[in-house]
Amino acid sequence: MRGFPSIAAAGALVAAAALFTMRPSGASGSLSFTAAQASAGASAFAAHCAACHGSQLEGGAGPALSGPNFKTLSTKVKASVSDIFGYMTMNMPLNAPASLTHTQYVDILSFILSKNGYRPGPSAMTFAQASASSAAIVKD
Repeated sequence: MRGFPSIAAAGALVAAAALFTMRPSGASGSLSFTAAQASAGASAFAAHCAACHGSQLEGGAGPALSGPNFKTLSTKVKASVSDIFGYMTMNMPLNAPASLTHTQYVDILSFILSKNGYRPGPSAMTFAQASASSAAIVKD
């Protein structure tokens, strides 16, 4: 049962994001981010998120943000990119909620997506696109 608290915390995170984030009408399932955004996101994640979520997004004090448990939980609650992004931008980092720039949040999301089956593309993701995307947070 060693992983149970992390699984429960991840479930609570995804459920809270699903309950408290409103998707704008006309939200799109398509999204794109660049390799540069994912790279910048890796650095921002290391500086602002890894202490709680683990350097490899494996979880720790905070829930895992990739891997089989994250995939199962996010699939069960049908967590979208906008659900997780909305939760991130309003509540993270835990010790300084909503303190990062829009660019930092988008870059961190790009890094998380890159670790959950998405590949960088030619166009950069914007804050508005991340906020509106109905794409699943984990890509099959």
